[in-house]
Amino acid sequence: MSGNPQNGAQRASTQESGHVTPGRPTGDRRGRLIFIGELVIMAMLVGLLPNLPPGPRSANAAGGPVLVSVDTLRTRPTSGAAWTGLKAIADLPVGTISLADQDSSADIRVLAKGLVFARLGTESYRQAVIAALKSAVGTEQGGRTLALGRNLPGFVIAADLVSLRTADPAFDTGQFRPWLRSLLTEVLDGRTLTSTHEDRPNNWGTHAGAARVAIAAYLGDAAILARAAAVFHGYLGSRADYAGFSFGDLSWQCDASKPVGINPAGCTKSGVSIDGVIPDDMRRGGVFQWPPVDTNYPWENLQGALLQAEILHTAGYDTWNWENRALLRAVRFLYNRAGWPAVGDDQWQTWLIDARYGTSYRVASPVRYGKNFGFTDWIYGASATAAAPPPTPAPTPRPTPTPAVAPTPAPVPGTAVVSASAPTTNLATTTRLSLTTVPVRVAWSLSGDPAKLARYDVQRSVDGGAYQRAVIASATASRFVVALSPGHRYRFRVRAVDRAGRVSAWATGSDTVLARRQQTAGSYAGSGWLTAGASVYLGGSAKASRAARAGVTFSFSGTSVAWIGPVGPTRGRASVYVDRRLVTTVNLYRSTFQPRQVLFATRVAAGSHTLTIRVAGTAGHPWVAVDAFAVLTPR
Repeated sequence: MSGNPQNGAQRASTQESGHVTPGRPTGDRRGRLIFIGELVIMAMLVGLLPNLPPGPRSANAAGGPVLVSVDTLRTRPTSGAAWTGLKAIADLPVGTISLADQDSSADIRVLAKGLVFARLGTESYRQAVIAALKSAVGTEQGGRTLALGRNLPGFVIAADLVSLRTADPAFDTGQFRPWLRSLLTEVLDGRTLTSTHEDRPNNWGTHAGAARVAIAAYLGDAAILARAAAVFHGYLGSRADYAGFSFGDLSWQCDASKPVGINPAGCTKSGVSIDGVIPDDMRRGGVFQWPPVDTNYPWENLQGALLQAEILHTAGYDTWNWENRALLRAVRFLYNRAGWPAVGDDQWQTWLIDARYGTSYRVASPVRYGKNFGFTDWIYGASATAAAPPPTPAPTPRPTPTPAVAPTPAPVPGTAVVSASAPTTNLATTTRLSLTTVPVRVAWSLSGDPAKLARYDVQRSVDGGAYQRAVIASATASRFVVALSPGHRYRFRVRAVDRAGRVSAWATGSDTVLARRQQTAGSYAGSGWLTAGASVYLGGSAKASRAARAGVTFSFSGTSVAWIGPVGPTRGRASVYVDRRLVTTVNLYRSTFQPRQVLFATRVAAGSHTLTIRVAGTAGHPWVAVDAFAVLTPR
């Protein structure tokens, strides 16, 4: 194996945490003098070795790795879907590095190269990482702390995995470490990583926290790490450790007088369990109501929180058990109560959750990487040296043929001890829209003990026709996304089947009509609106402006609305308002042009509403375009 792929854990592998020499009473003056003399001799010896780079102060007793030791990674397989997925990303060019671009994937590619180097020791991967680290310095300027929080951890973990300290000590001590320390207090758009972590109990704060603890662990700064750990403990619910956050709407809080980042165990509101709710990101889907308005912000929050927890766990903190396993309770709420499983770039979280809690949320490899981390199916999956499970004995052949199994088992008499709520529908964001369909998320919740649920039966009726079976991702999934055609009326129904085979009554949702409106349905204000014609747009054209404060308002009557448009290298940010209330800011910048994206979607109460999109005028790439709108209306 070429190179010297040692990180903090290997450099300290011969040290023992808290070691005390036996047989030497603490009150023995002679023993103390001998010990002091030994220290003097050691100091003299160090003085004779001026070429050794200075080591960091240890963040934990063993001076361990930032995230995972190289020795652990060397036990991971070099075959299989997880490895193939990791290697494919590692072999891609890093591309343009900009820590100010919150949608950049350069950090993930650098992390992948660091992981592959740790496993194989191939020098080219290490050199690629070092070159990327040098290019990254200073690129955070002009961005926001959210972008820095998302992008930085992958670079820091990779620097540790390739042992930058020994591979390029001049750069490590002369530039990289001072730069990392400066990032903790560098002002970006009015905030710093530290202030964002300590002020924002939402996705901004958790991503900033992950970057903060990665820096502290790499620098070996125990004081910064301890402060960050206290803030994180406060976010999880321990207000005695930290309670300095600024919260938004408090309707999702268990106790509005004592707000927290994750609601405590056993919490209920209006007869609904909100144990494990992440209030400051649930509010971004709307004030408390049940069932909740669909929003992906809680999963985005957990991306930062889980990485923060794992880095602190590696440093010796018991984060995964803090506040009655707060992180597991948050995941259980999203799966079992809200019916929002991890999808897309949130899927990497399932493998880390399973590794720390022994659960079974993980999805098939290769798992998609996220905004700040990934490759968890390889890092936390089975090791290459693990013994293969014993083969399952083949069943004994029977002389009589086995009858064909019906696609859906017939119900048995009796009423199920579990039931489903009436399904709701709302428009869903997606990375690419077809010319003829629109993605709609169908969701419901379970009433009863999840352990007694065997499956759901889901059916769909179109334009009042007979119900037909709808396919969901798994037997117990409580939501799915389906492509529906505009201009039709849809109705969904769900029933629960318990483990005894008994079924509940059908729970039927409302008739809903799906409509798609061209961009001309909006009312445009401000300067600079142009019409761009292209066959890739849904109606052959789109409206676009680059002027700051230019806006478009779409009036509609329904329960869900979506904005459809393109992303690309000339696209900037836009603020989105529902009924004149700011809901979110959408970043439309991507390295390549991609049309027909569902850029924003939300669910609202039935009735008349307005959706307003306002151009931010982003420097260097200001354009914002509107291709179409989509609406779901109950009938």
